[in-house]
Amino acid sequence: MEWFVIFLALGVAIGPMLYLMPTDRDRHIAGLRALAKKMGYTVQLDKVLKLDADDQERVTAGGGVRHPAVACARYQLPLGVTLNQLPPLTLMRIPGRLTMPIERLTDEWGVLLHEPAQQKGLAQWRHLAPVIAETTAVLQQLPDDVLGVHFDKRFVAAFWMEKNTAAQAEKSPPLAIFWPKRKSKASSTLEDFPRLKHLDSAMRSLVNATKKHWGVSPE
Repeated sequence: MEWFVIFLALGVAIGPMLYLMPTDRDRHIAGLRALAKKMGYTVQLDKVLKLDADDQERVTAGGGVRHPAVACARYQLPLGVTLNQLPPLTLMRIPGRLTMPIERLTDEWGVLLHEPAQQKGLAQWRHLAPVIAETTAVLQQLPDDVLGVHFDKRFVAAFWMEKNTAAQAEKSPPLAIFWPKRKSKASSTLEDFPRLKHLDSAMRSLVNATKKHWGVSPE
């Protein structure tokens, strides 16, 4: 009985500590964002409108209108110049089951119809015939969990869910109850985060395309 009480007390003491320990995803996200910031990105929590929300998500029990959103991270890359002629625009990835009105630019990307500012920006973009074609072509290179891309006169931003497909494919390692597995303290590189490398390549192409079409030669 005494041993049972001792083990119970240890469990009560250790349980909260294990709960507060960072998970593999926590460590992955921390390393991912730290490296992105070193590469010149501003990273912050954000959200985008959920384009495949069902009726229950969009309407309250009392008949009120909801605007369901998806949590993500905003990876913002500066243009390095100010393009005053660039109309702000947000291009959204179109899900397989679309329940929101959208103007399609391709099968996968479009602009929300219910936002007048977006429609005004799109109308100005359409005056430059090559800009839509080149921009949407580069968008196809982004990771599949990038939900949208925003263009502004000073930056391009991607709304990214930061999925770690490599970790999801692996089997979960046995839980180290008393001594967590020690992680390497070596500095992370893009080779450690292939999806960030994938994102960065497309983002820099978008930056160059934006500069080219709105008055500045690409780098």
